[in-house]
Amino acid sequence: MIRSDGCFPLRIKWENGVLVEHNGTKIVLDLQSRSVNCRAAFITHAHVDHSRAFRVNHLSKFSSEETMKLVSLEGIQADRWRPISLRTKIVIDDIEVTPYLSGHVLGSYEFKIDTPEGSVLFTGDLNTRDTRTVEPAKPIQCDVLIIESTFGSPYFVFPSDDTIAGEMVDWANKILSGGKIPVFQADQLGNAQEIVRIFNENTDLPIITHWRISRINKVYESYGYKMEYINMEDEDAKELISRRNAVLVMPKNLDLSANPEYVSALVSGWALRIRRRSFPLSDHADFPNLIKFVSECSPKIVLTYHGGRFNDVLAKYIEKKLDIRAYPIDLIPTIFSTK
Repeated sequence: MIRSDGCFPLRIKWENGVLVEHNGTKIVLDLQSRSVNCRAAFITHAHVDHSRAFRVNHLSKFSSEETMKLVSLEGIQADRWRPISLRTKIVIDDIEVTPYLSGHVLGSYEFKIDTPEGSVLFTGDLNTRDTRTVEPAKPIQCDVLIIESTFGSPYFVFPSDDTIAGEMVDWANKILSGGKIPVFQADQLGNAQEIVRIFNENTDLPIITHWRISRINKVYESYGYKMEYINMEDEDAKELISRRNAVLVMPKNLDLSANPEYVSALVSGWALRIRRRSFPLSDHADFPNLIKFVSECSPKIVLTYHGGRFNDVLAKYIEKKLDIRAYPIDLIPTIFSTK
């Protein structure tokens, strides 16, 4: 499509990922399928629902070095991959892509995409709060903001991380005093490392981590994040468990029902919506912080994504409260120009 003045508009649409096109050049952000026709893929972080592009061998791929090291733990050896650095531009024809911190997990980036017709900020998964393992995302001025909506409902308002940490420590001590072993179940990348740091900073309790978490811990440590923990396969860990003298950190989907000495709690932002023992520690922004981030980016259009039905909830709230045009990214293709 060419405008009457001979210029090409900026086009954005959902097509097995977030597709951004200008003057015939297409890039995809957080590809979801092998079926794609574009020049390059940009990967925000290592969680599997955002890093599928690593499995598409014919496609040029860009991510942080940390993200590549984390996905390589699963045996992935990506072809045509290039590391990118914070605030260093990648130029592809008329499109310039600049990575910034997204505050989610180690190596996670949001991407600013600049074109002659306008700018786009793609957040990936986003966290604007200070944490113990990654720096928070900062708002960036843009014309079009594409924002995740995982917790895009007014229902999701998280307590402070320090409050949650105190409650987790108190609960663990209570379980230990009853002769049982407290087990925190969480995403093995992100929340698991936060839990280790919480107990390192606030207690002298030994922390034992599942081997899948331990190998991720080692990547964090290689980038300067100090952690004290014992791998669950070690003899020291088995002795501590037998003496009921440790806190365990395990993957969230692991079935622990065969271990009657374990008392488990889920660590996730979804804790606000479940009844069993859980703690709402999250590596995503809650609803008030999403709204604050949108306001401070000052976009002309907001596209919501990655939140299911919350895409529509968040978009409607933004339109009503911030008076900014907003809608789910997969609703219609978006054509934008500042001219």
